[in-house]
Amino acid sequence: MKLRNILGALGLIALAVVAYLNRNEFTNVWNILLHIRWYFLVLVACVQVASYWINGLYYRSILKIFGYHVGVRRLFEGALATNFVNYVLPSAGIAGAGYLSQVLSPDVPRGESVLTQLMRYAFSGLAVIVTAPVGIGLLLAGKHAANPVLRATVISAAAITLLSLMLAALVEQKQWILRMVGWIASLSKHISKRLDTTKVTKFTEEFYAGWHRLTSEKRKIFVPFKWSILYITVEIGTFYMVFLAFGDEVNFGIAVLAYLFANIASIFGGVFFSTGVFEVGMAGTLVALGSPIALASSVTIVYRAVNLLVGLPTGYYFYRKYLP
Repeated sequence: MKLRNILGALGLIALAVVAYLNRNEFTNVWNILLHIRWYFLVLVACVQVASYWINGLYYRSILKIFGYHVGVRRLFEGALATNFVNYVLPSAGIAGAGYLSQVLSPDVPRGESVLTQLMRYAFSGLAVIVTAPVGIGLLLAGKHAANPVLRATVISAAAITLLSLMLAALVEQKQWILRMVGWIASLSKHISKRLDTTKVTKFTEEFYAGWHRLTSEKRKIFVPFKWSILYITVEIGTFYMVFLAFGDEVNFGIAVLAYLFANIASIFGGVFFSTGVFEVGMAGTLVALGSPIALASSVTIVYRAVNLLVGLPTGYYFYRKYLP
């Protein structure tokens, strides 16, 4: 059997497992839909598709900095496929970064493709930090000043900033990284003689070629960061639409912080789990900010159900399309 067929079958199995693990959400959402403004959910689904297109525009902008010109449609498909891989294979986004390199191959070197996806995570984290004060400001205007979630937001933003600075400082240590990669490759070759250490070295050099291009053209970085801000804004907007679907016009700051905390939970919990971490973070934040448990659970379930129905089947299709 060809490797493409094997990987395609594994992807289908993973999709089935994800659907099974989320079966309660899909069952619950059917009951909830009987008492909801369904036309808002249609709008949510359409805007969700648009958010993947925005991801494609992000990819195009940063690849232009590297000197590559890739069509937005292909990058849109890559965004869906990458999201699918990240969801079915929890790895803190590493699996998705690796798969994007397959989508862009052979036009973009794998090292720069992986850097493109890693920078997307970095810009998204920075966008969270920039967006958090907006949510806090809206909550303060709504007299939520004493809520512990506000303090947790400040602490989380500080932690993300510190972690980002540490990672950036680590990446700057090129010679140390090259020695470490060489040592790991050499050790791995002793375990498996099939490993080609020259490919590992080439990948590392490609990664740093892209990194130095980014750091030498700092002004151009604003463009992909702009798309990251827009992506986060659109996602929060779709989440707020679910509240409107229930006929509840909550403080927009609640939607902002619930979405941000759900993503923070995914960052740290996504290494081990792809199911449940985002949902718990979102629903928990909503409850902490004063939403009734029933509403918090219903909004979270419906939002995630629509999100999964839009992203996973199409993501699997494009995952299959770009298999080697």
